Amino acid sequence: MPIQDRLSKAQGGLAFANLARAFHLPPAKVESAVDVVAASLIPQIEGKLRSRRFLAKLIELFGKGGHYQVLESPTMLGTTATQVLGNDALSVIAGREVSKRVVREAAAKSEISEMLAEYLLPVVTAMLLGALAEVSRQGLERLVRGDADGPGAAGADRDPEPVAAPLPQVAASSMGFSGSTGAAAALTSTASTRLIRLSHCIKDGVPLPDGREAAEAARRVLVPYLALPKGPLDWIARLRALGARAFKTAHTRKR
Repeated sequence: MPIQDRLSKAQGGLAFANLARAFHLPPAKVESAVDVVAASLIPQIEGKLRSRRFLAKLIELFGKGGHYQVLESPTMLGTTATQVLGNDALSVIAGREVSKRVVREAAAKSEISEMLAEYLLPVVTAMLLGALAEVSRQGLERLVRGDADGPGAAGADRDPEPVAAPLPQVAASSMGFSGSTGAAAALTSTASTRLIRLSHCIKDGVPLPDGREAAEAARRVLVPYLALPKGPLDWIARLRALGARAFKTAHTRKR
């Protein structure tokens, strides 16, 4: 599952409707900005995977786990904690100059101010990282356990551990772009430990339990999730359809 598809299913298909509400923007403008961010950052990640240092830092970010909380919790979208998480990820993935360029492009394409785009960028980055961490987690953890890759891998049929601890209770007042703070729950300790261990193996050149080179094995897990859609806004169109169905279902239940 490419990470755009994972994004389209976040928060019951309403992630970007919630993001639009948090930033007080029309959904179409948020969708355009998100498309620019995804189209810019995904190639940045893929292009840097050959760097063992970058790969180790990326998986270390996965191990911290807060990005998944941003992906799945509407109350995290407008918080200072999310800005910090996203900016930390941007410093690894893109750097300052690329981030400035993405802000300018997102602002121009979505017709919002650069100031708003600058605040939106780290939130979307955190969501992207949460999606990539979630879809690749089991494959990366299998490397540390020493299981073989692939659908028939030993241990692939085990019950997966929960990706994260239960979400903290966040006050409703934190919804909306107000600069309020919010805490992100970390990955479960076992999952986090495995990912941090893998990042150290990659950084230090330590082979995996089965003897394979850690960096190359991790690249093979990650690359399939980094495919961009064939046409512009393909995944945004799917997101709109999914969001419309989710909204209709929720509205019907309330009635």
